[in-house]
Amino acid sequence: MRALLLAAACVLAACSAEAPPSASQTNADAADRTDGPAEDLVLSCEDFASLTPATLAERFGAQNISVQTLNGAEGDTYEAAIVFADDPTTRLEIAWDLDGQRLATVSVHDEGTQWRGSEGYTIGSSLPDVERMNGRAFQLYGFGWDYGGWVSNWNGGALQYTQTCRAQMRFNPRGREDVNAMGDREFQSDNAAILAADPVVSGFGLTFPTAQ
Repeated sequence: MRALLLAAACVLAACSAEAPPSASQTNADAADRTDGPAEDLVLSCEDFASLTPATLAERFGAQNISVQTLNGAEGDTYEAAIVFADDPTTRLEIAWDLDGQRLATVSVHDEGTQWRGSEGYTIGSSLPDVERMNGRAFQLYGFGWDYGGWVSNWNGGALQYTQTCRAQMRFNPRGREDVNAMGDREFQSDNAAILAADPVVSGFGLTFPTAQ
């Protein structure tokens, strides 16, 4: 799993009577609104698994996409395609595999983002809420280092999705960082020291590992 996190970081957010729009509908809206950001955007495997540089431009408009070199973990850098770079409510980071054509990660890191996961999580979602969405406890790395707070294993829960698409997520503590919840080791999400740190989602997205 560490290899997947390295790839994510280094090749790397009033009811009505009508049914809510589907993920495919909202992302289609983004394609139509190339003059500005789209609303109610959902990251789903279904809508992103087949994304390529060409279809990215078709979906969001080439004028809304820029390429930037971003800082990764452990002093590394990576190149990413940024959608709506100047609008933190809809900014989206896309990283490609080494061939530059296959999607590696799609991620969100900005507070106030309109993007959300298929299950409803977004920036600021609590760890217990995400655990309920996953349907079971999961594993994450301790806080206080480059990979701190990254989920390392969904333990077969709902957010594991498929062999070739899974949720990626990072948590930051809002409370005190207890030494017992820090460092290069894995913890269960229901660990008392982890929960005491009151972690919330600070970044999320999808990662697309190559099927074994």
